[in-house]
Amino acid sequence: MQHHPRMLARPAFWLAALFSVGIFVGCDDARKVIVTTMSNTTAERNAKVDHRLQSALETSTNAQVLVWQEFLTKWPLARKGHGFAWYEDLNKFQGNVSAVTVIEARYAFKVILDFEIDSDFKEIKFPKLRFHFAEVKQVIVPPGGAAQGGVTVLFQPDQKWLGLKEWRQLVESGWNFSVVGVNVISNAPVQNIQSALPNL
Repeated sequence: MQHHPRMLARPAFWLAALFSVGIFVGCDDARKVIVTTMSNTTAERNAKVDHRLQSALETSTNAQVLVWQEFLTKWPLARKGHGFAWYEDLNKFQGNVSAVTVIEARYAFKVILDFEIDSDFKEIKFPKLRFHFAEVKQVIVPPGGAAQGGVTVLFQPDQKWLGLKEWRQLVESGWNFSVVGVNVISNAPVQNIQSALPNL
């Protein structure tokens, strides 16, 4: 029995078409699997960094960590934050933790503690700690309120960076900021400064 060439070509065409569709669908599914796997791996890695960092901040006897703890003991409601990144060339994570409090409803006083964590999450170092003191000039809250975001904070140009030496002077003076060259104005609160806390 002789088959017409066109009759043979049609099944071959549809098989090729279905095969092509299968490849594209398969690739799309594979991409999703890869993206999901990478996302899960990153989340697990970040969770390990967070766990190692939190453990060290609570238990380490490192001098910088002890000062971090002193800051939070003095201002337990200080707003905390942290961030980090993986550096392939250094084979380690680097980042910092910070905590900021408001002084006299006018000033932002922040502690910043740098950290490094090795690739197996075992060794953690705290190479540097510093403080930033800034006077808030104005806080602009959008018409919809601070909850919608978009809060603008303007600072006075005269700001000050402090180190461990100045911190000890503050502690020993009973939190008299004048001993570190800062003149704190009392009874002159900046309107909406508490709304600005996430942006300080």
